[in-house]
Amino acid sequence: MVAGMASGSAVRNRSEIVTVVTLRGHVEVARQEMRGLRRGSGWAWFWVARRKGRIDWCDASTAREAVSRATLLAPRKPPAWLSGAAADAERQILTATRERLPGSQRASAPLADAVD
Repeated sequence: MVAGMASGSAVRNRSEIVTVVTLRGHVEVARQEMRGLRRGSGWAWFWVARRKGRIDWCDASTAREAVSRATLLAPRKPPAWLSGAAADAERQILTATRERLPGSQRASAPLADAVD
């Protein structure tokens, strides 16, 4: 179990954790799918990131924002390396996801409705 992240049935809706290199050190990035708490709400993807060796994860709606929060960047114009690191993380995660699943179709998220 990864500290600070959901466990149990939520694990099957999480991508592999990949490590990307930034000017501020190594950053671990993952993509998590989660169902909303309100009745009838759908599934949503979000990104989590943390600096290597840290416990707490930073979450955001994009990989770029998650990496930015994990590396403690100020909210100004982002440096050029940030876009490259986020794109590398997205590419690694999406490639690993496609390789892990049979065919080009992703498993249907509603199959994970069961509560442990």
